[in-house]
Amino acid sequence: MGGRLAAGPSDELVRAGYGTEAAAGPALADALSRSDLAHAIALIEGGGLDAERGAELLRGLLELDAIAPHDFPWDPAVGDAFQNREKELTARVGSSAAGWLSAGRPRREPFRVALRLVTAEGLARSAAAFSDMSAALAAQAKPLAGSLAADYTYLQPAQPTTVGHLLLTWAYPVLRSAERYRRVQGDFAGSVAGVGGSAGSRWPLNRERLADLLGHARVEVHAKDAMWQSDPYLEVLGGFAIGATSISQFAQDLEIWCSQEFGWVELDDTHSRVSALMPQKKNPYALAVLRTWAGQATGDLTAALTTMHTGAARTDHFHLLNGLIPRALAEAERSAQLAAAVAAGMVVNAERMEESARAAFVTAAEVADMLAQTTALDYRTAHHVIGRVVRDQVEHGGEIDAARIAAAANEVAGAEIVVDKAELAAALDPAACAALRPQTGSSDADQVRAMCDDVAARSAEVRRWAEEAIAADVKAAEVLRAKARELAGA
Repeated sequence: MGGRLAAGPSDELVRAGYGTEAAAGPALADALSRSDLAHAIALIEGGGLDAERGAELLRGLLELDAIAPHDFPWDPAVGDAFQNREKELTARVGSSAAGWLSAGRPRREPFRVALRLVTAEGLARSAAAFSDMSAALAAQAKPLAGSLAADYTYLQPAQPTTVGHLLLTWAYPVLRSAERYRRVQGDFAGSVAGVGGSAGSRWPLNRERLADLLGHARVEVHAKDAMWQSDPYLEVLGGFAIGATSISQFAQDLEIWCSQEFGWVELDDTHSRVSALMPQKKNPYALAVLRTWAGQATGDLTAALTTMHTGAARTDHFHLLNGLIPRALAEAERSAQLAAAVAAGMVVNAERMEESARAAFVTAAEVADMLAQTTALDYRTAHHVIGRVVRDQVEHGGEIDAARIAAAANEVAGAEIVVDKAELAAALDPAACAALRPQTGSSDADQVRAMCDDVAARSAEVRRWAEEAIAADVKAAEVLRAKARELAGA
């Protein structure tokens, strides 16, 4: 009010618009502060702002920087987070200094800069949390590399496998998400500071220097694209939706495994909750939390994609993203940390898993393979023959033996075959079948142990990178603040 507009915002606009924007303030506060400090330094170094007034501006910004985000007096009636900071800055150093904060940049620029900083750090933290989960699963799987289990598809017993192989089923997609977040994080290494409105600025702002001050490795070259690009954030949200889906599948399978009927796994008490009514129950509450996050992550991606359907240079999607992205980053980190803790703390009942494998006819495919390899039957006919044997056993009971298979071959294909009893015995043994698979990535114990080592090594590499990325961001912030204190004369 006082310039182009003759009146301030309506109460309705404050509640529905500025209220949402101001609510994003605490999550973006530290990064907004870094954006403002870097801009002021670049103005001073470029000669756009004299040293004395620049020092005064920096002293005010450093005072704001020292306020804890949740202690800052955010007021939706003032406007968005930047306007709140500008008002507080003016109250501390006066308009003659505070009025230079927007020289050469629109209000949206500090938000763009801040959101990139927050996203880069949050992706590193999420990658670390996901890598912890894949590492935990590998640690559970390795000592159980040769322990017999039944694989299930459609919730039906399928083939013999090992406990270690089953656990790694979840480790690899989670690890891929961790590595995906590392790759996507590189999209946020480019600085968008100093682009002016959308086509550059006449102010002497060195974009490369701004990138250096903010700890970025490069600049996003095209000014308008830098100011308005949204696709990297869609990749972030898409990556979270994918990662959350993988964790949700883990949670859904684990809930079945925890049931009394299966009894394969028991969650740690710290990840469970009792029933308020039924004292015997130990509910796997953590799994419900993880599945709920998966639904939220999918909804976040859908909301962002829908909001992107705007013309060029409109704020619709950033009005959403400024609040959504920090929340999504925090939820991804927290949820992956919970999933990692669940994976590390659960107790796997390998004996019960072996009992389940031996109680079901999970070697039917192996017997069909054996027939095709040792008799004149082709594979498809052998498959039909064993299917007929299974149907006969379901209807009439009894054991599966060489005579029964030979009779089925005669009935199904009119073939006279002789089934080697030793070969049949080996094909009927689920443990032997699980171990006799030479392919890379199979349930063979040596293959499982090799995969455990692979997951552990890759997980450790992601965590090392994440720790280094977070430390580098902390260092960049320290250097920026030191430069600001130097120019402020503090």
